[in-house]
Amino acid sequence: MKYPGIIALSILTFTSCQKNTSEERFLYEEERVVDLETGDEYFLQNMDTLTVVHIDGKSEQLVVSAAPFSDSEELELLISSYKEKISDRKESIFTEQKTKIIEERKLRYQEYSDEELLAYFNKIHQDDEPYGQQMDVMAELVKREAVLAIDVPELLEIDTAKVDFNADYTN
Repeated sequence: MKYPGIIALSILTFTSCQKNTSEERFLYEEERVVDLETGDEYFLQNMDTLTVVHIDGKSEQLVVSAAPFSDSEELELLISSYKEKISDRKESIFTEQKTKIIEERKLRYQEYSDEELLAYFNKIHQDDEPYGQQMDVMAELVKREAVLAIDVPELLEIDTAKVDFNADYTN
């Protein structure tokens, strides 16, 4: 009865020691994970792929779930940080694009007064010009506060869901 107890205690001690060494094996940095034993570096490629750069310079793609540290909390933090950066980048690009569209629209219609621009809209609407062009003029009128945004669907004769003041239009 003594030996099985000693064996069980030995196994528990061995597995607990083994767990600690595997946790200390990886160094988690902001954008990469370094395997301190092999020297391999793991870079998050996208949500489910890692690029592994081996110590000899060769690289390969690896599915996140196949990584030796796939069940670690640090990897989850790395992925959530990556998601946040992607979201911030998308928002930044969207804001840049929106600002560019507004500036181009402003330049396009700077020679028109509010009344002239409204008359121009009525003409292109009557001539059934492309929706994008009509929406572009209407967006400028709304920005200038010559037309209320709630009146746009009625003036364009469209459903409210189709109104898009950020649509990019080029002549």
